[in-house]
Amino acid sequence: MNNLTTYRRLTIPNDVKQLFADYSLTVSGLMTGAASNAKISKNLKFDNIPPAVILHHLPDKQISAVINKDNAADSINRQYIEKLAELSKNFNLTEKLKTYSGCLWSSAGCRKSCLVFSGRSNIFKAVQYARGRRTLAAIDRPAEYVRGLIYSIGHHYKKQNGGALSVRLKGTDENNLHFKKVSLSVNEINNINSYYGLNINYSDKPRVISEIFKNDSIIFYEYSKAPLTYLKRLTALNIDVTASLVADRPTTGAADAITAINAGYRLAVPIALNKAGRIPRRVIISDNNGRRVDIAARSGDLYDYRPADPKCAVILKAKKSAGGNLLSAFFIADKLGPQTIGGGLIELIY
Repeated sequence: MNNLTTYRRLTIPNDVKQLFADYSLTVSGLMTGAASNAKISKNLKFDNIPPAVILHHLPDKQISAVINKDNAADSINRQYIEKLAELSKNFNLTEKLKTYSGCLWSSAGCRKSCLVFSGRSNIFKAVQYARGRRTLAAIDRPAEYVRGLIYSIGHHYKKQNGGALSVRLKGTDENNLHFKKVSLSVNEINNINSYYGLNINYSDKPRVISEIFKNDSIIFYEYSKAPLTYLKRLTALNIDVTASLVADRPTTGAADAITAINAGYRLAVPIALNKAGRIPRRVIISDNNGRRVDIAARSGDLYDYRPADPKCAVILKAKKSAGGNLLSAFFIADKLGPQTIGGGLIELIY
């Protein structure tokens, strides 16, 4: 009788291991689980919704702001972080950061009131430091970073003991990591499958991350403010997408929302709600070209797992962030009657 126990050992490739060492990252901490994120923790209250993990980066051009020693921001989470400035210099990222934006389709109101500046990030500078390290690592070595994400997703998947896992890579920015193709060796795949209980097939061609995980119960879903062509590119990768209303986008806010709805996408609508639990029944949007949509609304705050929702207006309660403004044109007011948005009108029906 053999009483020996076989232990599986995880072997992380040297290039990924080096990236993690350079930016003080870990397999378990690269993706954030429900225990550290209030929004996705709501998914745990529902038996039919899989647990989620989310990736947090710094949005828009914020990585450039936090490495600028002349940054005079008032709030902690927008201020200069010396250690990130040192990292950017150590790995010669200065030129790359000049043209980098993590949120190409954001608006002025979106950037000012971004949720990345809310909660613990305005109490502990370490929160933005961690997000900044991830952001720099992804900019510096995107292929190694995406492979690192495979290990982190595998880590969280293993904790589900064979159950499904949902994943958001665009947690606080509009990165393009979904489109980055990477190659995995036979030994790497065998080790990942054995250690994490996954079913990744071998391919001699580079693949995107959703293709790599296609045989496992891993569901990717995202919110995006991007134009329809980009939304369709995500959908083509088997990623569930919810479009986001950008009400303060000059001239095209209404049109972009209508275009997304007509193409079959849900629409996230941030509203400065006056009463908890009271949301509109329907949302009507019209643009200056005469187009009009009238869709049912449902709360987006009970849980974050949007694949569970039909085509609808997903109502999200506007949350105050440090330096943000709930009266911004980015947020819809909780009131009756038509309201002006970029290039059209929106009306909430109660």
